[in-house]
Amino acid sequence: MKKIILIIAFMIGYMSQSDGQVKFGLKAGLNFDNFSPKNASQDLKFKNSTGWQAGALLKVKIPVIGIGVQPEVLYTVKKTNVNSESNSIHYFEVPVNLFKSFNLVAIQPYLMAGPYFGYAVQSKGDKFGADIDKFDWGIGVGAGLEVWKLQLGARYSWGLQDVGVQDFKIRNNTFTVSLAYLF
Repeated sequence: MKKIILIIAFMIGYMSQSDGQVKFGLKAGLNFDNFSPKNASQDLKFKNSTGWQAGALLKVKIPVIGIGVQPEVLYTVKKTNVNSESNSIHYFEVPVNLFKSFNLVAIQPYLMAGPYFGYAVQSKGDKFGADIDKFDWGIGVGAGLEVWKLQLGARYSWGLQDVGVQDFKIRNNTFTVSLAYLF
């Protein structure tokens, strides 16, 4: 019984010291999408387009060393123009990033990397029919600054899953600029 009380007291003491190390936030940003087609016919011309994302994040930081994890739940719209026609895939996306932050006086720069997992809920456009592969996954790397309760970040994500679209395959490669407000 004494051991259980000691463990509970230790956990309460640790949690009181880690105040401010767990934060919830809301996030929004722009996606600069670059779809990489495979086996597409020569008459299809892909042109990069701009999509968007919005959602929530949870930031968990280990005190003193500045390492942590930041999982996110995002609604993401990835777009491209194929022969001047707008096409898009709408995803629920879950990036799980490990990060290392550096405490400076007024700002905290950080680096991050990790996988993302996506599930397509809608596709629009002539070339992106309903027969697309629903699952997408890949890896991403990024960096940013945290000032006060704001987090400004940039991330590049490489899609590792071929998303089937009619007669050809594509991979989602996305550069994202985002702003989050942390509570």
